[in-house]
Amino acid sequence: MRIVLDARWIGATPSGIGVYAVELIRRLPALEPDWQFHLLFDDDALRERVWAQCGLADIERVSAETLPYGLFSIEGQIRLPRRLRQLRANLFHSPNYMIPYRAFPEGVAGRGAMRCVTTIHDVIPLLLRDHAPQSRKSRMLPLFRHCLRQSVRRSDAVLTVSETSRRDIIRVLNLGEAEAAKLLAVYNGVDARFAPPPAGAPRGGVRTILYVGRLDPYKHVVTLVRAFNELRRQMREPLHLLIVGPDDPRYPEARRVTADLGLAECVTFLGFIENDELAAAYQEAALLVNPSSYEGFGLQLVEAMRCGVPVVCSDGGAQPEIAGQAARLVPVGDSQALADAMREVLCDEALRARLIAAGLARARDFDWQKTARQTRDLYRRVLGLGEVPA
Repeated sequence: MRIVLDARWIGATPSGIGVYAVELIRRLPALEPDWQFHLLFDDDALRERVWAQCGLADIERVSAETLPYGLFSIEGQIRLPRRLRQLRANLFHSPNYMIPYRAFPEGVAGRGAMRCVTTIHDVIPLLLRDHAPQSRKSRMLPLFRHCLRQSVRRSDAVLTVSETSRRDIIRVLNLGEAEAAKLLAVYNGVDARFAPPPAGAPRGGVRTILYVGRLDPYKHVVTLVRAFNELRRQMREPLHLLIVGPDDPRYPEARRVTADLGLAECVTFLGFIENDELAAAYQEAALLVNPSSYEGFGLQLVEAMRCGVPVVCSDGGAQPEIAGQAARLVPVGDSQALADAMREVLCDEALRARLIAAGLARARDFDWQKTARQTRDLYRRVLGLGEVPA
C-alpha cells in the first residue's frame, strides 16, 4: 500500500495542525512496515526539518517531494490529481480540510483504487463569525463552507479531534446521515517532553500565570489581561502574566489594553518559542489559563496537565470534554469569573493539589501513539483491509 500524506500544512511556525501532521508522520511508518509513505511539501527547508525531526533518513519506505504549488492554488487543484495517479497512491490523507477535489469525484461509483481521508479539526469560522476578522477565512465564509462540504462529500472518511468538533461539524454543515457517518473523533496526543519539573527544582519568587496560543479575538486574550489586572488588585502580591504564541500585528488589542492598564512591567508577550522552551515555561508556571471561546481540542490544556500545572479554562468548545474534571471552568468572556477562578486556584492549596493530580491522570488519556494507531486502523478500514492481524 502507498499512503500519500499532505505535509504542506506544516508551517515554519508550528500550529496545532502542524504538530498533528508531524506526529502522524513520525509514527505511522512503524505501524505498517510493509506500506510505503510519500510526503508532499511545498518548502525544501521545511521538508528537511521534518525529515530530521521525525528520524526518516534511514527508512527507505518513506519518500517525499516538494511541490511547486501551494495548498490553495488553482494550479494545485489541476495538477495534484494527476500526480497522485502517477504515484499510484492507494490512500491520500490531508491533515486539514483542503483536498484535491478533482482526484475524488463526488458520487462516482468505482472511481478507482485511491481512497481519501481528511481531517477537519474544527469549524470555528462558521461558529464564531467575529473569530478573527482580519483573516482570509472570515472574508470568504461561503467559499470556506463550500470547501468543507465538498471535502466531506468526496472523502471516504473524515477525522476530527473531539466529539464536540464532530457534533459541531455535522450541525454547522447540515450533514445528512450518510455524510455524518463518515466522521470519526480521534483525540490528539501530547509530546513526552512535557513533564513535571524534576523534584526539588527551584521556582522563581514571582508566580507566573501562563497563556499559550494566538492573539485572535476569539482567544479572549484581552479578557485575560483584564482579569489579570483584577487578580492583582485581589491578591496584592507580585504576579506575572506570560503570553506565549506567535505575534500578530493584525490584532494589537491585548498589547493596547496591557499598556492602558499600566501592566507593561508585569505582562510579557514572549512570542513563539520551540517545544523545549515551552516545556520549561509550563514547568515554571503556577497556572495555565485558556479563556478561548472555542477549541476543537486544546493542546495547551493537556500539555500543562502533563507538566503538573493546574488549569483554568473557559467552557467554550471542546475544553470541558478534554479537561474533564481536571480544570476549573469559567463562562466565556467573563473577566470577573476568570479573575476569581485564578485566585481560587492560586490560594486554595487543596483545590490546587486536586487539579494537579487530576490533570496528571487526565493527560495520560492523550497519547500520540494511540492517535497514530487509531488513524492507521481507519486507513485499513477505508482500504478494505480489516483489522490488524494479531
